[in-house]
Amino acid sequence: MSNIYTIHPKKSPLILLYEVVDENGNAEWGGNNAEHCMQWLSLAPSNSRVLVSGWESDEEDAHLVGQSLDITDIIKAASL
Repeated sequence: MSNIYTIHPKKSPLILLYEVVDENGNAEWGGNNAEHCMQWLSLAPSNSRVLVSGWESDEEDAHLVGQSLDITDIIKAASL
């Protein structure tokens, strides 16, 4: 049996980016404030969607972690 060693990089806090996109996926609004996202969505056409993505950032660059998630159904269900 061999010993397995893993080294994990220091965990950095994710920056969440919210985007309101139209039916074609074009961004209408984007930012890191969830409240502003909800306000924008309430004024957007009914077929708009909300995407959220996590980003890691060092002092110079930001890097997408994983892929964007469509949270539109969650938001609409929570506001019933």
